[in-house]
Amino acid sequence: MTNESERTIKEIFCTVMGAEEFEVNDETAYNSFDKWDSLKHLQLVSEYEDHFDLEFQMDDIIAMENFGLIKEIIHKYMAE
Repeated sequence: MTNESERTIKEIFCTVMGAEEFEVNDETAYNSFDKWDSLKHLQLVSEYEDHFDLEFQMDDIIAMENFGLIKEIIHKYMAE
């Protein structure tokens, strides 16, 4: 994954979550980040699908438990 892709993934995350970049790292997780609720999760998935022209499987959507995993999953789909 390129630095540009990683930067875009983080920018989308911050925009959807209403977060500052310094608040987000690979360990930022839904169960410890107050701004991350189920609605924001679906919105996040939709934004990534639209921006990168992807269609995630349900198992992968559920597996997006932290920012690091989100990057890994997106990278997996982009490599296909």
